[in-house]
Amino acid sequence: MKNNIYLHFATALLIAAVGITANAQSRNQQQLHVNVPFGFNVGSKALPAGEYNVNIVNPSASGSILRIASLDGRFTAMTQTTDIIGWSTNGAKLTFRHYDARYFLAEVWMESESTGLAAPRSSSEKTLQRQLGNAATKYDVVAVNAR
Repeated sequence: MKNNIYLHFATALLIAAVGITANAQSRNQQQLHVNVPFGFNVGSKALPAGEYNVNIVNPSASGSILRIASLDGRFTAMTQTTDIIGWSTNGAKLTFRHYDARYFLAEVWMESESTGLAAPRSSSEKTLQRQLGNAATKYDVVAVNAR
């Protein structure tokens, strides 16, 4: 009886580990292509409007490093992300927090994934929020579809 309990517990752990590894491998293989129609910030880097490839450099269970690179290779930014749970999306997208004329990367959602990647608020975004005061609580969220 006691051996059966240990066997069921070990089986459940093995299934969970395989699921996490499969999710990380699935994410690692995805690369998004996105045309962002406005300049935006990723961490401390300001990137101009244009076409970008987005991919995960090192998928892990607790967070990943996201790389955003322009197609011509002139502009690149990387940021550590945290996983966020949501609903499975029909299409891939990037979302941005929009204050006045400035955009900051907020989230990345891969196609058919129920876990998204949240980018942390950068020091320049936090500075802007302090400058805007109460108006900073009224930002827009802008989504850009990716493929």
